[in-house]
Amino acid sequence: MRLKVNENGLIIPPSFLTGLDEVEVTREGDFISIKKVDKIPDGDSIDISIVEGEVAQNLLEENLKKIKESQKNQTFNPKKAALAQRFRNLCREVQELYADDPLSEAEIAAEIDAFRRGE
Repeated sequence: MRLKVNENGLIIPPSFLTGLDEVEVTREGDFISIKKVDKIPDGDSIDISIVEGEVAQNLLEENLKKIKESQKNQTFNPKKAALAQRFRNLCREVQELYADDPLSEAEIAAEIDAFRRGE
């Protein structure tokens, strides 16, 4: 695969990074290698760059095109539509349960703690 390098660096397609948590990038002359890293030693830092500007805009537009194309290829599925409506109704009902007597932050924290303990 040929990738374009610009002032923001290099964008590696996510499909190439599937299953990886961390990678090590090295360069020797004209050869750049990327290899899996199992664990970063304590005290070491990782430099990252955030894609922004024109590169980010182009990436966003490319992803939006992909989404629109995938939506064009979808056909209406009445079962999925009915299920989605049932889910929306359920969400609305759950929100209405505590509309008059909302849970406090402490009650929410207690519920989360109980869930984490497996209760």
